[in-house]
Amino acid sequence: MSLNIIGSTQPQLSAGTIAAMAQELQDSNRAAVFWKNSLKNDGPLEIWEINGQRFLYNGNHRWHAAVAAGVSIPAVNIRIVQRPGCTILTWPLNSLTRIP
Repeated sequence: MSLNIIGSTQPQLSAGTIAAMAQELQDSNRAAVFWKNSLKNDGPLEIWEINGQRFLYNGNHRWHAAVAAGVSIPAVNIRIVQRPGCTILTWPLNSLTRIP
């Protein structure tokens, strides 16, 4: 939560995906491989800062899994992009729908 993210550009999340990722992140050896592979295959978590507020744009499931596992995300896996005036739809974290 130290990234001050207040929402997402994605309204739905897969609870099963988050749970599987969180379990993997709880093992420090597997977590290192997870972060390396996710950066290679999916790119960094991209956080859009829109008018001073931060929203997850890419890497929603990875961020939620890290929060659930109580682990830090390596800085190399995070990109913050300034998007002032962007009109993309966003949803507060507490309104995201978790689907099975």
